Amino acid sequence: MRTYEEYQRILTLWEQGHTKKGIARITDIPRRTIIDCIQRYENLAGLEAQQERASKSTPDLVLTAIKENPTVKQAYAYLLGLYLGDGYINLQKNGRSYRIRIALDDRYPGIIDSCTKAIATILPDNIVGHVQGKGCTYVACYYKHWPTLFPQHAHGSRKHQRTIALEEWQLQIVDAYPLEVFRGLYHSDGSRFSNIVNGKDYPRYQFSNKSNDIIQLFCYVCTRLGLEWSYRKETHTAAGVFVSRRKDVEYLDSVIGPKR
Repeated sequence: MRTYEEYQRILTLWEQGHTKKGIARITDIPRRTIIDCIQRYENLAGLEAQQERASKSTPDLVLTAIKENPTVKQAYAYLLGLYLGDGYINLQKNGRSYRIRIALDDRYPGIIDSCTKAIATILPDNIVGHVQGKGCTYVACYYKHWPTLFPQHAHGSRKHQRTIALEEWQLQIVDAYPLEVFRGLYHSDGSRFSNIVNGKDYPRYQFSNKSNDIIQLFCYVCTRLGLEWSYRKETHTAAGVFVSRRKDVEYLDSVIGPKR
């Protein structure tokens, strides 16, 4: 993930008259990142203005947007699913800011893009970056009030080792946008695969997670969507939920489809 200082350097060189290709060579930052930075901020003044707006983005203002703005609420429902599936929040070393990181498979660039857009919709003045992992990309964003937006965060313990209970305002969002919560959970810890029986292909959707609370949330949104589901303990730690009824699979294929 690129830092504020790196963006400063890019824009300083740009204002000094260097080309985008030249800036990439000087900084050893990919040219695509250089282009995105210049298109977004234009100059140093634009970057500083963005930082000023981000600093004024209080949790009350953000929560109000999440609860009242349909576009932001929908983005939050999707991000909630992603966070509960493969995301985590950690306090930075300076003790003043938190960072959310969502680990997403590199095989599905569309999901990486959807996650990036969801965070940018919720926090339009914050920088959303990408950190390359082994076979995955971490979509990351710094914001000092992430635990307020996701009160399920707890320092030092994994999600399956603690209770995951949604706040009332989160439940209202889940009830309003169950498909987006389903999409986020499926995009993080779900799959669509073929179940071959007597030579016939019976596709199904599956969601697996070690947390019983998160499994129950997935079952809840399935029920809200009118989907039949079945539960199976897969290992001593993980459990799976399957959506196999043909009309349910056809519905999910029409609104979500295989990962891309």
